Amino acid sequence: MTAHGRARVGVGLLALGLAWAPTSAQAQDPVAQHRELGDGVDRPVHNLSGSGDASSVELNPALINSVHGLDITLLGYQTLHEFARGAGFGAFAALNLGFGFALGFGVQALEPGFKDGLFDADIGHNRPTTKLSFALALGQGEWGSFGVGVHGVRRQGDPLRPAQVDIGTVLRMTNYASFGAVARLAPGGLRDTSFRPTLDLAGELAVRPLGNHWLELAGGVTARIDQSVERGFGGFTLGHDLLPHGRIAVRYHGLEVAGEAQMIQADVLDEDTLDIVRQTTAMRGGVSVAMAWDYASIGIGTHAGLGGGIDGVSYKARFTTARQGRVYWQRLVDAEEIELGSIGDQRSLIAWLQQIERAEAAGDRAVLVIKADGFGLGWGAAQELRDALRRVRDAGGHVYAYVESPGLAEYWIASVAETIYTHPAGEFHTVGLGSRRLYFRDALAKIGVSVEAVHVDEYKSAHENYTRNDRSEPDAEQRKALLQDTWELVVHDIAQARGLSKARVRELVRDSPLGPDQAVEAGLADAVIHRDQLSKSLSDDLQADVSLRKFAPTQPEDQTWGEAPYLAVVLVVGTIVDGSSRNIPLLNIVMTGGDQIAKTLQQLRADTACKGIVLRVDSGGGSAFASEVMWREVQRTHEAWEKDKRGSPPIVVSMADVAASGGYYIAAGTDKIFAQPLTITGSIGVVFMHFDVSGLLKMLGVGIDRLELGGAGVDMNSIWQPWSEPQREKIDAAIDRTYQLFLQRVSDARGMTKDQVHAIARGHVWSGKRAKDNGLVDEFGGLREALAEVRSRAGVAKFAQLELRVLPKRLTLIQLILRGAGSLIAAPVERSVTSKQAQAKAKMPLVFDQALARLPMSILFLPQDQASVIMSGEIEIR
Repeated sequence: MTAHGRARVGVGLLALGLAWAPTSAQAQDPVAQHRELGDGVDRPVHNLSGSGDASSVELNPALINSVHGLDITLLGYQTLHEFARGAGFGAFAALNLGFGFALGFGVQALEPGFKDGLFDADIGHNRPTTKLSFALALGQGEWGSFGVGVHGVRRQGDPLRPAQVDIGTVLRMTNYASFGAVARLAPGGLRDTSFRPTLDLAGELAVRPLGNHWLELAGGVTARIDQSVERGFGGFTLGHDLLPHGRIAVRYHGLEVAGEAQMIQADVLDEDTLDIVRQTTAMRGGVSVAMAWDYASIGIGTHAGLGGGIDGVSYKARFTTARQGRVYWQRLVDAEEIELGSIGDQRSLIAWLQQIERAEAAGDRAVLVIKADGFGLGWGAAQELRDALRRVRDAGGHVYAYVESPGLAEYWIASVAETIYTHPAGEFHTVGLGSRRLYFRDALAKIGVSVEAVHVDEYKSAHENYTRNDRSEPDAEQRKALLQDTWELVVHDIAQARGLSKARVRELVRDSPLGPDQAVEAGLADAVIHRDQLSKSLSDDLQADVSLRKFAPTQPEDQTWGEAPYLAVVLVVGTIVDGSSRNIPLLNIVMTGGDQIAKTLQQLRADTACKGIVLRVDSGGGSAFASEVMWREVQRTHEAWEKDKRGSPPIVVSMADVAASGGYYIAAGTDKIFAQPLTITGSIGVVFMHFDVSGLLKMLGVGIDRLELGGAGVDMNSIWQPWSEPQREKIDAAIDRTYQLFLQRVSDARGMTKDQVHAIARGHVWSGKRAKDNGLVDEFGGLREALAEVRSRAGVAKFAQLELRVLPKRLTLIQLILRGAGSLIAAPVERSVTSKQAQAKAKMPLVFDQALARLPMSILFLPQDQASVIMSGEIEIR
């Protein structure tokens, strides 16, 4: 909806509000709004069951449990009609303490009398009043809550009167319906002795036809019961004391337009004396418009119905620590910085991909500046980032790059930019590609340690770091093929982006490193500038004042009452191990536990709010047993969707940098696999390694005494002696069983015979490009394409905005504490903690950090008593 269209909707609803008029009073008799002493500042729309704010303390105390973190709401009302009431100002605060507890406070200064000093026959309880409120709510805003509010009233010059008590509840019936009810008891001490106390019972049912907050329809009724001495609470007249109302709200991002039709109690006044002639009811309409910008919103509204014009005008301001949406996304002069060095794992990559996708949606308002140095992920992630940036340009946005000392991967990403700036002291290290491995057989032999391995088949080279001291021919063959596939694509893309021939790009790579002026002269860069000159250069190019900013990751406003529909990305990262996931940050080792992923998939299958699952694999494999455990849950999830496509979430696989060996094993559980052309995949094979330290013990003078009872398999996996020939035969048989099972899993998933799979298996590592040719991958694409596929399979409308959850969750203690505080508080704290962690890591000597990254240590954490489906841990292309 355009801004002009939204304005027309607001004007139309405003005109509708002005058209409402009293229904039962005669035109010649003045009609005054009837008001009870406990009523607070008036407002055009009364929400008893929807989404609350701090001012819900006044309407239904249970609703304050739906706020996140701290909420401050200011509410004012100014009467314009001479016989309207409800003028005043109120300040409210609500604090969600987490764990199901929320507190609310309010203070209101009320001026409920008639305007201009007119005689008021009901002035007895319409004098200037101060109202103090306190509320406590228990429960969860997603499914319902219970609240108690206590209000004290103090008239001008009088002490605080006895308390009024509100008891409220809210019940969320999925994301499509919500019911709210409140009982308000005003004791006699609140009023003059000539008036009886009242009991108000109100209920409202709200419906959201779309399942989110974009459209909300509600209807309800309030019963106002007077107390008499003889009958208790029995003074009730159906036509006068039963007050229905209905309301509608339309919301889009940060804009809300709401309207309400409400039956109110009214007093018919004598035209001459203004005495109360009789009591009646009147129909009154209200309209409000509110606009939000992240953590703040403002709104105005109006009432009509008592007279021939507007009854009064309301105004509202709200400040929260949780985002409320944004009515307009201003990106014309703010250039967003994306530092590739800050992308260190799949979680940060996914966060940036979402940020770039939002820039794509902004079209020609998007301005991105890529600071390309220090990218630490692989070529698959680089390709996914580059494609996302290209889509921003295709949508009309602007993408610039600033490089200082880029390698070939960083420059390849930066080459998608329309303009590339470089630093005067920089240097282009675009020297080409290489792949290296470290071999430790002879080094281990010097300390008496030997390693034996059985593997299927000749390309399964994960063991070679420990069993050889040079490369094997099959391993060299597959690594050269990966280099060639990467080289051809990178050269093609750079040539196309910079308007050069591929031969010229190859020549420039051979001539590298290049200085900044050489790079500009060769066409690899456009200008040489210092860092502080970047803003001015962008301003000159865009003909606007440009400032460089780092936008915080945006979190959409709450759009549902209960658990919102979402899409899940389940990460399988690093070495696959049995049991739970665990990490060793110092050694750069990340391990994904098969049991943890299996449990996560089981929970997602049982969660009706989960609309689709993307299994995001960035793993070279690991434990064969854990891989089978995860494969089974992937298969069960896919089969559940096949049987019930409306009630179960679909699952597809998105391969990141590496999805090989065990990483491919688990991908075979579903029928759709996406990969980048530069993803490393395949490696369908098995390896069994045995470390023997008997030589070390002999060097140290340690003797071993061993007794055996049973077969040849006794102590087969012990590190204290080498394999015997019978033991090796048993290992061969175990390896073959695991390999045949692996072949069967792939055969069933890919529609091939086992012989066809074996022909492209044998431990062979493939690029994503060749894997697609071989039938191991279905389509090229990244997370974006995989998410689009699950949305399509789940029947999710294109316009529907669904939360993206990256699982399994790894919440730190700080995140657990701040989980309910809202992003205004939580985001800066988390950024600070992350910054401190990065600073600590930066203190490690670079050469030491890089050396640790290249050590094939992950395989050492796999058990010796079972087969492994793992590829070489350091097949890297740099």
